[in-house]
Amino acid sequence: MEYLIVAGIVLSALLLAVTLSKKNKQAPDKLLILYLGFATFWQAYFYLETLSFLQNSLFMLLGKGLYLLNAPLFFAYIYVLTTSKKLSPKLITILFTPFIAYIIHFLYFYLVVFDEASLSIQNGLLYIDGNLALSWMFFVILFLLIEPAFLIWFYFLLKKYRQKLLETESDLRRIQFRWLYLLFFLCLIISIILVPASILSIDGGWFSTDLLPIMIQGATVLFFFIVGYYGFRQTTVFVNPASDSATEGYSKTDPYQRSGLSAAQAEIYHTQLLTMMEERKPHLNGALKAGELAQSLNISVNHLSQVLNKIQGQNFFDFVNGYRVKEVISKMENPKNHHLTLLAMALDSGFNSKTSFNTVFKEVTHQTPSDFYKSLTSDIQKADKKRF
Repeated sequence: MEYLIVAGIVLSALLLAVTLSKKNKQAPDKLLILYLGFATFWQAYFYLETLSFLQNSLFMLLGKGLYLLNAPLFFAYIYVLTTSKKLSPKLITILFTPFIAYIIHFLYFYLVVFDEASLSIQNGLLYIDGNLALSWMFFVILFLLIEPAFLIWFYFLLKKYRQKLLETESDLRRIQFRWLYLLFFLCLIISIILVPASILSIDGGWFSTDLLPIMIQGATVLFFFIVGYYGFRQTTVFVNPASDSATEGYSKTDPYQRSGLSAAQAEIYHTQLLTMMEERKPHLNGALKAGELAQSLNISVNHLSQVLNKIQGQNFFDFVNGYRVKEVISKMENPKNHHLTLLAMALDSGFNSKTSFNTVFKEVTHQTPSDFYKSLTSDIQKADKKRF
């Protein structure tokens, strides 16, 4: 157990040092520093608790409340990073109310109740004068639910972030989602295992209270490892989507209600867009962004998004990659390109990797590139035989 805690302290401290060394720190970096600083302190406190350093002190109960800061602080970092927004007073209140409530609750009992009562802790529950303290039981339940609740919130935040990127990016492969969803599913599995185990361990239940801290600490070390390995191994983990300032105040039912773009002007922009795609082929640029395409048309990114969503019926990602698929098919149909591999055709058409090419191509044509190519060449051969 002690080795796991030391590993957690070393990992969180190492990540903190790496983040502190980063130049030109922005708001997300500062929140990550805050979270990692807290995590290091929390692990150190847990280590002292394991050594029975606070065993006879009532402030051991106060330290338990640190658990209520872990999920909110990490969520605050993810929120600022994916939305490019500051934490609002309302959101700050939501995030830290559980911890503040716990502190107030502890101070009340410490100043008013504890001096005149007989206390005992049995199987993770507090008993006052031999009776189970129900208000403390409430916080035990809160400890069990806070991370699953933030986990759900975290998932929808990532989902929303990805949707925003589909409106501004034509290639999501360079924006690494794998480690984020790996982190999400790790936390999900941990919650599925630890929450029932914690419930079963309450009041000497069917699960050992000695094994539970080891499982929690092991999960914590694995969490820090994934954050460190994937978060700092990749040069680009997150990319800020287009600023929300252009869409603030819009109706949720129609985000373009107040854009100022008339239907007639939108049609003109749409025609200009299609002409540009056919003549200048900007989709051949594998790193094409919505801002670059909008600039070429001399319109705003928001107006481009409105044209694509309202008239074309597509987001930016699907629109651009649809043209890339058409480009690949055109190359497949040209006998001059038959000496090229499918990957070479894909790279020449704006795709940046085999994986993204295969995924997008199958979504558009409902066939793998190789199956489509075989079918196409077979049809061409049949047509040639009929001709002769």
